[in-house]
Amino acid sequence: MNQSDDRQHVVLVAVQQALLGEVSSRLRCVTVSWDDTSIHLDCYFDGQIDEEDRESMSSVETELMAVFPSTHVVDHAIHRLDYPNRIPKETTWAYHRREPLR
Repeated sequence: MNQSDDRQHVVLVAVQQALLGEVSSRLRCVTVSWDDTSIHLDCYFDGQIDEEDRESMSSVETELMAVFPSTHVVDHAIHRLDYPNRIPKETTWAYHRREPLR
């Protein structure tokens, strides 16, 4: 295992732990991108995004900020992507809900 693989594992586990208790039924997936000093989440919701969903994703970001050094930039973006629109597959998924096959 190389240093890049180590970083991937650390980031993915941290994101998945931060998501515990913050996933609503409307959250379709969370994708993550990173480099040596930053982590970015894209959070995709089905239907109207309410304030509770926004607060939950903000809490996820805060949890990640607590895990990584203060020199890291951690941010997130929230997107509405209603089912059955396709979820992006060109990035790394940290979370993906089960959806009916089309």
